Amino acid sequence: MTTLLLIAAIAMWGLSFVATKVCLDYLSPAEIIAARFVLALPVLLVVVKTMRLSFDLILRQWKTTLACALILVVHLLIQVEGMKTTTATNTAWLITTIPVFIVVLSYFFLRERINRYQALGMAIAAFGVLLLVSRGDFRSLAFVRSYGDWLVLGSAVTWSIYTILGKKLAGAHPLAVTVSVLTVSAIMLAPPVAIRSGLAAYIHLPLKVVLSLVFLGVFCMGLAYWFWAEGLKRKTAGRVGVYLYFEPVSTMLAAPFVLGEAVTPSLVGGGALVVLGVWLVERAESPLKSLSRAFSGRH
Repeated sequence: MTTLLLIAAIAMWGLSFVATKVCLDYLSPAEIIAARFVLALPVLLVVVKTMRLSFDLILRQWKTTLACALILVVHLLIQVEGMKTTTATNTAWLITTIPVFIVVLSYFFLRERINRYQALGMAIAAFGVLLLVSRGDFRSLAFVRSYGDWLVLGSAVTWSIYTILGKKLAGAHPLAVTVSVLTVSAIMLAPPVAIRSGLAAYIHLPLKVVLSLVFLGVFCMGLAYWFWAEGLKRKTAGRVGVYLYFEPVSTMLAAPFVLGEAVTPSLVGGGALVVLGVWLVERAESPLKSLSRAFSGRH
């Protein structure tokens, strides 16, 4: 049962990039993210009430919770803004570089050493990223102007910062942390969007966009977070983290049919190199290794 929950969460997160691309034709990044918060929170609050989770630690660390919420809003805005000019599949592969950035930031701010496997993995992952962004044509400088890809890659950095900052909240249940941060994030973003756009932005949307928003909010940010938290509770972080490697697969399976995105050799090769590089980076045990997986509900 636990395996099925984890697979369901990963499949939904992989498809979230496809659903976001559908919504971007009709809504701004802020409007999409605000709707996701509003749709997700009722689902998560029901789950929290059922599980009777404690928020004592989070309340004592309210400053950290506030900072995490601010970073989360920035993270999502950067990511969705980047997706306006890049593909859903590229986004899915680029996001898998998060563990690499966590290791780099940990080296500078937490004095964690980088071993030879991690250094090699970073080099391989970096080459894979260049292959993805350049679309396989290193002779062209067009990839330097692919700001959508770079913004998505930047969102991997913001999530890594969120992960390191969230270390102070690691003693609380992952779902309690998620609900707390999402609640504060919603308070930050939803009122400005409501004032600027109102309900007018969401009225008369095509059915496919409405369904995509419901999927992004209720399923990807609601149920998937719950399923992931249940998986973390029942399995070790190391065993749960392996499932993240399958996330781009669900994106790549759906994107050609829903969005008409082509699956090219450079896409497959670049993605494979990124995964190989990340796997090498994660070979070394680190206090943040399990933490990065615990906070990996990043969509």
